[in-house]
Amino acid sequence: SPAKAPPVLIIGAHRSGTSATARAMQLLGLQMGTRLDSHHESKAMQKLHERYLQRIGAAWHDPKPFLDWIGKGDGAEDCLRYLRDNVRNDFRSLFGYGKSLKARWLLARLKRGKRWGWKEPRTTLFAGIWLQLFPDAHVLDVVRHPLSVALSIRQRDRTFVTGGDRPTPRLDRLDYCLQLALTYVEVGGRVAELTPNYRRIRFESLQTEPEKLLTDI
Repeated sequence: SPAKAPPVLIIGAHRSGTSATARAMQLLGLQMGTRLDSHHESKAMQKLHERYLQRIGAAWHDPKPFLDWIGKGDGAEDCLRYLRDNVRNDFRSLFGYGKSLKARWLLARLKRGKRWGWKEPRTTLFAGIWLQLFPDAHVLDVVRHPLSVALSIRQRDRTFVTGGDRPTPRLDRLDYCLQLALTYVEVGGRVAELTPNYRRIRFESLQTEPEKLLTDI
């Protein structure tokens, strides 16, 4: 990695407030690249995670096969090699930096110790592996009431289907969406056992007391 400082990983389930948290952290000076989508995510990072999940027969909305896989020694090692090789080969696009003059300037700041990071909900599933690559990373785990997350996940999929997309398996079931939200909360919480640089924040607190929460961070 060309970055001198350790990254900040913003994790949490889809629809849990990670986008708002990422935007707040950017306003506080966290550098997150230039080629990001409307949710402040690098599409290359999305594809990186999704390709590996698909290889294992998993997906962001069906994480169990992946979690079972990395629970095995061989699985964790394979995933580590996959992430490490991609970081080495394509750091620039993976973390959302293009080839513009601004992107080059931002990359140069990383070499001088600028605080940086990324947000991508699938990182929640991969966080333990990412910490092997960046052991001093800071982790912000964003949680929201699981029922609110579940309702939002289901509604988003319904909106996509209305727009002509194929339905995502099982996301029409509120009970499944709720279990999915709880899985991300549980997996994110386990990261606290792996690093002292873990902080869980509630999205509701970011909404009601943003100044206090961000000052604490």
